[in-house]
Amino acid sequence: MEKDLLILENDKNYARQRIAELDAQIIALGPEFYDVFNQTSETWHDNAPFEVLRDRQALMAAERDNLKSILRNCLPSIPKQKRGVVGIGTKVTARNKTNDKVMTYFIAGDWTANAGQVVDEAIIVSRRSPIALKLIGKKCNDEILHNDLLVIESLDQ
Repeated sequence: MEKDLLILENDKNYARQRIAELDAQIIALGPEFYDVFNQTSETWHDNAPFEVLRDRQALMAAERDNLKSILRNCLPSIPKQKRGVVGIGTKVTARNKTNDKVMTYFIAGDWTANAGQVVDEAIIVSRRSPIALKLIGKKCNDEILHNDLLVIESLDQ
């Protein structure tokens, strides 16, 4: 995984919370493991309930380890950005000059749990997404070409 990931603080908090949830869920599997170990089975390799439980635990552990790796490799904070310029943490409203449709995007960091979702009427996009790469560094009234010609109408930082 890449070092020095840029991640917004609310996404770091989500990752920490999710890690704690996964830890609790993994610990809660203990009694279930006890039960499947004590089930009668003709042979150990035929213990399907054990395999299902082990696979469930492995998936949770993999997600937890991935989140820990993301937190370990991220910068402590987002570098200071210029005012009035699109960057990480900016809410951008752009108008499509072809069909006059208005879209609002929120530029998140390198990782976000909300990518592709609409939050506060803005589509959350990673800073590495194609639209974000075209928007970052632009100012109000700048034009970009992304499928159609878009004009940046407003920024909220």
